[in-house]
Amino acid sequence: MANTEYRTGSIKSGDVELAFHAYGKAGGETPLLIMHGTNYYDSTDWLEVAGTLASDREVVTFDHRGFGQSGWSACKDYSVDAFMVDVQNVIAHFGWKKPIIFGHSMSGRLVTFFAANFPDHLSRLIIADSGFDHGAPGTYNVSVGNDSMIFDNVEAAMAHFAKLANPPRIAHDRARAEKALRKVDDGYMLLRDPDYRNTQDQTPGADMPVLRDLDAMEELRKVQCPTIIIRGLRSTRYPPEILEPLQKEFPDIAWGTVDSEHDIAVGAPDELVAVVRRFIGAD
Repeated sequence: MANTEYRTGSIKSGDVELAFHAYGKAGGETPLLIMHGTNYYDSTDWLEVAGTLASDREVVTFDHRGFGQSGWSACKDYSVDAFMVDVQNVIAHFGWKKPIIFGHSMSGRLVTFFAANFPDHLSRLIIADSGFDHGAPGTYNVSVGNDSMIFDNVEAAMAHFAKLANPPRIAHDRARAEKALRKVDDGYMLLRDPDYRNTQDQTPGADMPVLRDLDAMEELRKVQCPTIIIRGLRSTRYPPEILEPLQKEFPDIAWGTVDSEHDIAVGAPDELVAVVRRFIGAD
C-alpha cells in the first residue's frame, strides 16, 4: 500500500475546531471524504487507506468533534445536527460540490443520515461495516458530567481495548495507542470527550436537535445516490437478522466484502481500497 504525503489543518465548526488530514490534489476525480468510527478511532486510522485512494483525487479525513486532535464541544453538543453541520463545513472548506462520502462504524450511520437529509451535498455513499440496529448515533440522549478515561500507562489502555469483541488498532499497536492518549497528572487520558454521546446542546435555552431519534433503516430508505455497503467477513456488525433484511429490501445497494474484523482499515486495507475503487471508478 502506497503512502501519500498529506496536509494538516483545522476548520472552525460551531464551538469546535476540526482537525483534518488532506491528501492528493484538487481538480482530479470526484473528491472523497472519509469519516471514522467511535471505539476508539480517529482519522489517524485512515492515513494509509486515504493516501492510497488519493492517487487520482483529493481525499480528506478529519477527527470528529470530541475525538483525537479536534476540539471538545464546550456546550457538549454531539447531536446529529452538529455532526451534519461539521460535514457541511468540511465540504465547504475544500470548495467541493458533491463529494463521495465514506463512513466507518458509527460514521456509517452518520453518512447515511447525511445522504438522506442533504442529498444535494454528495454524489456517492460508502457505508463501511456499520450496524443498522437502532441506537447511537441518532438516538436522543442526555449524558454529561462523565469522567474521562484515564489509564495508568499506555499498556493499560491497550489492554482495555483488547477486551472488546472487535479490538481497534490501539489494542495492538503501541505507537497508535500513544497518539490516542495524552499524558495527564494521574496517568494517560483517552483523547475522546467522555460526554461524546450527549446529543443535547447544554447552552441554556438551546433548541432541541432537529435530527433526533433517527432509525438508520428508515433513513437508508431515503437515500437516492449510488450506495455501497462494505462489511468485514469476520466482523459482528452484520448478523443474519440484520444482513438478510438489508439485502432483500435494498437490491440496488452494492455490496463489498473484505477479510477482516470490524477495523477494516487495518485488517484488510488493500482489499478495502480495491472495493472502493471498483465502486467509485473514474467519476
